[in-house]
Amino acid sequence: MAFSPGSVRHVNITSPFWSSMLSRSRLITIPAIIKTQKSLGHWYCLTWKEGHEIKPHAFWDSDIYKVTEAACYFLMKHDDADLYDEVEKVVDMVRAAQHEDGYLNSYYTVRGIQNRWTNVRDMHELYCLGHLVEACVAYETLTGSGRLLEPVMKALRHVDSVFGPEEGKLHGYPGHQEIELGLLRLYDMTSDPLALKLAKYFILERGKKDANGEVFYDHEAKARGGDPYDHMGSEMLAHYTKPRDYEYHQAHAPLAEQDEIHGHSVRAMYFVTAGTEYVRLTGDTEVKDALQRLWRNTIHKKMYITGGLGAMRQWEGFGAEYFLSDTEESHGCYAETCATFALIIWCSKLLRQELRSEYADVMELALYNGFLGAIGMDGKSFYYQNPLATCTGRPKERSTWFEVACCPPNVAKLLGSLGSFIYSHHENLVAVHLFIDSDFTVPESNGTTIQQKSSQPWEGSVELNVQGPQAIRLAVRIPNWVGTEYTCSVPDGEVKDGYLYLPSVTNTKVTLTFSVKPRKVYAHPKTGKDEVCIMLGPLVYCAEDVDNPGVDIHDLALVDDPVVADVPKTIASVEDIVTVETQGKYLVNQNWNSLYGSEPWKYSETTRKVVFVPFFLRMNRGGNGGMRVWMKRIT
Repeated sequence: MAFSPGSVRHVNITSPFWSSMLSRSRLITIPAIIKTQKSLGHWYCLTWKEGHEIKPHAFWDSDIYKVTEAACYFLMKHDDADLYDEVEKVVDMVRAAQHEDGYLNSYYTVRGIQNRWTNVRDMHELYCLGHLVEACVAYETLTGSGRLLEPVMKALRHVDSVFGPEEGKLHGYPGHQEIELGLLRLYDMTSDPLALKLAKYFILERGKKDANGEVFYDHEAKARGGDPYDHMGSEMLAHYTKPRDYEYHQAHAPLAEQDEIHGHSVRAMYFVTAGTEYVRLTGDTEVKDALQRLWRNTIHKKMYITGGLGAMRQWEGFGAEYFLSDTEESHGCYAETCATFALIIWCSKLLRQELRSEYADVMELALYNGFLGAIGMDGKSFYYQNPLATCTGRPKERSTWFEVACCPPNVAKLLGSLGSFIYSHHENLVAVHLFIDSDFTVPESNGTTIQQKSSQPWEGSVELNVQGPQAIRLAVRIPNWVGTEYTCSVPDGEVKDGYLYLPSVTNTKVTLTFSVKPRKVYAHPKTGKDEVCIMLGPLVYCAEDVDNPGVDIHDLALVDDPVVADVPKTIASVEDIVTVETQGKYLVNQNWNSLYGSEPWKYSETTRKVVFVPFFLRMNRGGNGGMRVWMKRIT
């Protein structure tokens, strides 16, 4: 059976913690993104004609589409005449920018339309169009006007005339996956077979080889005068480790044959997410089996404890198994915000196929840690990379914008659609994935609602108040950080794949209590990380120098003492934050005169308190830049 997510319109988030995050995104983040794009001129690139003095980048269109999509989600819950006017102006720009044959892309419109579709590997035409399709789904869900659907369908008919298995068409696929996701979302909304046809082709064609072992990108490169076998040739970019290194694009083999996650992390996550939706719609068992292999490889061997993905700066992506360095200085721990965003989306799509708590566990972990800290508490500063350690004296400040600006609008997109990740439903069964104060009106239930009250992530109580004429069954996730330490007021539940299934109830209050206490977490020996991480519920904690004055964070080592939670307090304008503390020692022979020596490290005889705050709050209060998630330990 396939589950449907609770839609943005059907879920009302009431959590004080998350409501403040959402309000900040709606009132500050989205206007700041639009203002910056306008000030740089990027916002208007769709209006430019051939020969315009400013030359668009290949991805500028996508930034407009993504922030438009985010705006639509917030407009579904809040009336905002100014924001709505911005959205409609974007639709007007799209309609006016479209070529007669349906083509839409500012880069080639300005730089020369005759060169379109000659470098699909690098130039983001299909990627940008994919984000337009996703914006279309959000816009038409908001308005139902058809004003954006019309040009989108015309653009897709053009794409269908260019790509496909038929003779005379390009037997290719995008260099940066995204359109596949948009197409399958469009198919869900419209049931138009063209959307499913194109998505299926792009997903299954990727990585196919001819009799000479060459893929589409080889033929495309040769057609424009390049030599893909020449590592130093103009066709080879810095993110390739060897000639024809198509692992970067996940095009080294067909999806059904892949066993290990490779390459650019965002591309990979968009690809497996689209593949997951394709499996839901078609039942393709070979692709489903491959996706399970890739899930295991990602989560068990290549994911940071924060839900971050991508250990290699050179290609913004995955490294070898268990290679998970912590710092940017090591040219590792790229952990791009967009990759964690995409991981969250993948988890939500896996939950549509089947309820398995591991999917929601990872979704929750990534949401609270790798994702949430990517935006500053000012609502208008962002991280592109999210390292797990920063060096004293070199603080990593958030930026207000990036030349490649994919991350800020993705932050707004996810926050605007957060309600759709909390619940899903199938017939009279409602699954509760995330513990966030909210009200959910169950579709096709004659008005039955679920009101959730939760003190998570700080404490473990959850109250689900089911009211209405129709009885429903609940499947409530038991988080992996709880283990078996929980209670439920309904005694007849059955746990299956990490979800507690309860009998049908109506006009009933269900109460659960989970154990939430600070704990120490350790890494697999193959990571080489004989260190300790502090967690509380789903939250990863870090030590910052602003809370631990008088010593370099990197000179501290934790002793084998308990971790204790402090009383809630306000930190960086966020209320009720629980800090934790434990005991550590500090290096006393830290002033070495040479790189190597015969004397081992020596730690103090006495211990001192080490204070930890949630990782998402890092670098919001100044300080000298020292921060660590993983701490050295003394046994």
